Amino acid sequence: MRAKSLVICGLILLSAQTAPNFTLPGLMAQLAQVNSASASFTQTKTMAMLTTPLRSSGTLSYEAPDYVRKTTLAPERQDFVLQGNTVTLTMNGQTKRFTLSQAPQLAGLVEGVRATLAGDLPELQRYYDTSLSGGPVHWQLLLRPHDASLAKMLAWMNLTGSGDKITEIDSADAKGDETKMLVNETILHAR
Repeated sequence: MRAKSLVICGLILLSAQTAPNFTLPGLMAQLAQVNSASASFTQTKTMAMLTTPLRSSGTLSYEAPDYVRKTTLAPERQDFVLQGNTVTLTMNGQTKRFTLSQAPQLAGLVEGVRATLAGDLPELQRYYDTSLSGGPVHWQLLLRPHDASLAKMLAWMNLTGSGDKITEIDSADAKGDETKMLVNETILHAR
């Protein structure tokens, strides 16, 4: 137990020592090295109009530079696929396809995650004001939309990670409803 505590203290000290050199462009360069990743997720959405949070779980996959898939397995199956500019949404046996240009608020929302996964800082800053804190072992990237139409949907998004892995995605909408997604990455392929 004592050895484990010493290792944790060492990692915290290492993180604190390197934090001044830990920059957003450096983190984005590290994330850009990931070719593909797969993960499971659990998500909790707290809404003012509901007495109990909504819970869901499923899988996530990413392939550089622009493919993201979120498959919700519980409580019911839903599939969200983003390939380039095209979204395919399948739920209740119905499939809808549309482009991000047809849904500009959704574009800003999904680009917060996709641009971070791709390490694409210019695209990320196209939609968000960014603030990075922490160090390479435990970092947090706070995104605040600077576009008024996106800000009507999303107050903020906070991505937490370690190294080139995102471990949590939290967000709040303009009404104050909050979503917390815990990400357990299972496969990571770096370049």
